[in-house]
Amino acid sequence: METSAARWAQGEFGGAKLGDPRWRGRLVAMARQVARRPGGKVAEVFVRSAERQGAYGLLESDAVTSSAVQAAMVDAAGRRCAKDPFVFCPVDGSSVNLTDLGRTKGFGSIGARSRGARGMKVISALALSPQGVPHGLTAQVWWARGKKVTRHRRQRKTRDKEIQHWLDAMEKSRQVMAAQAPDTRVWYQLDREGDAWPILEQADSGAHWFTIRAHHDRRVILPSGGKTYLRGLLDLQRDVSGYSLPVPAGPNRKARTANMRIRACTATLEFQDRRIKRRFCKTVNVVLAREQGTTPPGEKPIEWLLLTNRPIETEEQLHEVVFGYSLRWRIEDFHRAWKSGACRVEDSQLRTVPAAIKWATILAAVAVRIERIKLLSRTEPERPATDEFSDAELRAITLLRFEHSARQHYGDGVVPTLAQATRWLAEIGGYTGKSSGGPPGTVTLTRGLNDVTIMVKALHLKAIL
Repeated sequence: METSAARWAQGEFGGAKLGDPRWRGRLVAMARQVARRPGGKVAEVFVRSAERQGAYGLLESDAVTSSAVQAAMVDAAGRRCAKDPFVFCPVDGSSVNLTDLGRTKGFGSIGARSRGARGMKVISALALSPQGVPHGLTAQVWWARGKKVTRHRRQRKTRDKEIQHWLDAMEKSRQVMAAQAPDTRVWYQLDREGDAWPILEQADSGAHWFTIRAHHDRRVILPSGGKTYLRGLLDLQRDVSGYSLPVPAGPNRKARTANMRIRACTATLEFQDRRIKRRFCKTVNVVLAREQGTTPPGEKPIEWLLLTNRPIETEEQLHEVVFGYSLRWRIEDFHRAWKSGACRVEDSQLRTVPAAIKWATILAAVAVRIERIKLLSRTEPERPATDEFSDAELRAITLLRFEHSARQHYGDGVVPTLAQATRWLAEIGGYTGKSSGGPPGTVTLTRGLNDVTIMVKALHLKAIL
């Protein structure tokens, strides 16, 4: 009985270089079960004692390294990217809060040190198709914070600051793409935390693109040799285009289609490494996208000041810059699915850093899979559902949703679209349509997947009894 979860798990972790093939088989089996029954605790995912013991054995074994598990996941993502001329790649950091009451597990401080929270820090790079559908994670860089550093950050080298982890994640993404998708360009998308000279200096390595939301009003060197500031330079520009930006509902934000007015220019920015008093310049394209006339009362208008090395010679290229940055929020959707939605990685109670990272990596891959199904149903709704669901899963979905009339929706040559099957799956999980505030989301899809997994097993048992 092959399911889409089984196919996915084999594609995601079947290439893991773990030496003994039995370890690889166990890893694939674990991923398959997590995809069927996402959860943060090993004991709630693996209810059979033999499966649970095997899972703990892999997670706690020194023979299976976290780097090998991660390598399998990112290589699989790279292979999916190979068919695209470029991929958007949001990069963002997060903290994973983990149980460590005795402070004996090797975790570090997260958040304000005065609160005493423990866990791990991680930078993730998420590859998206040009339409915004997740291909997978191309990098994750983990670390535990040590003791508080007393030296001022301006006195420390880049490699001694947390920004080095951002550089490492971007470099790892480039390496994965060079090996698995050499003809695919990476287009990094970073929020204001990425507006730092070490990132801007290296982001376009290997002919890749970047878009970084500006945090600083940086000094600009004019062609005449004079100097001004970035926002002052943009004030002199005129609007060159408009763009309609769909804005989903969120905390303190109403759903709408925002009317964005765009200004753009090329500017030579001046940077300074204050530790060694080095100054250097970098010429970038600058795009200012500002909402006009559509901001709901009580909200601030959307305004993005974007630094990019993407050419902006045409209106289409300008729109693509704005669209690409709007997709940066997809990595925050991934974080929600991973941490508090489908996978609840912070519920883990594993006892060592390597075990926690291995388990978190499997959960991260599953979270991306759920986000991929969700977004494919929105961007390519007419795709046949058989692209993402197995025959057994579609039969289970239609039986749970339609009971006696299930055959009218799947079977005898009738195949639902991906959008239809995804909506039915979400309805099984409690989705109620427009009253839910938007299209099916991660939580209802996860609930539906859990019920479908049980039904698939029941159908399988019925067939063999």
